[in-house]
Amino acid sequence: MLCTELERQSILSRLSGYRYTHTLGCEKAAIELARRFGGDVEKAAFAAILHDITKRLSKEEQLYLCEKYDIIPCDVEKIEWKMLHGKTAAAIALHEYGAPQDVVDAIACHTTGKAGMTLLDKIIYLADFIEETRDFDGVEPARALAKQDINEALLYCYDNSLFDLLRRGKLIHPDTMEARNELIRQGVPHTKCAEGSEAHT
Repeated sequence: MLCTELERQSILSRLSGYRYTHTLGCEKAAIELARRFGGDVEKAAFAAILHDITKRLSKEEQLYLCEKYDIIPCDVEKIEWKMLHGKTAAAIALHEYGAPQDVVDAIACHTTGKAGMTLLDKIIYLADFIEETRDFDGVEPARALAKQDINEALLYCYDNSLFDLLRRGKLIHPDTMEARNELIRQGVPHTKCAEGSEAHT
């Protein structure tokens, strides 16, 4: 067993408010996606529970963890520092909870995506986007696509996030562009995004 119930409760005790309910929703969605697409249910649940464990931390706390665990922020992350929570959460998963490397990797890229994503990576990214407490414009089409094809759902989610980042004049992480471009090159069908969409952060 990757995560005992005692460890699960220990992780959840570090969360509160919306972050707590969001994490439970993400765990539920990750389990459903893993079952639907033939992923490892136990690893998906473990990654989902841990994915936002550092999300509440301040910029100073995020940078402290980066220094502690030898994480080097890229130029975009130095400005859009909230993106760092994927990498710092991955470090906590590895060093405090002994998560296997594929779980660590899925947590690390759950905010930005990346090229060459594994099935587990895709499950965690998508579960975070579509879990049941999300209510922004555009989430319902993402949920519908996630019942049919995980890559089509991912491309839709990337497009929604990019649309929102452009609208708000935010920097775009190169990993997100590479992830999207890879799916386009693979011929994944494109679904037009909704105009009220929010970025996946």
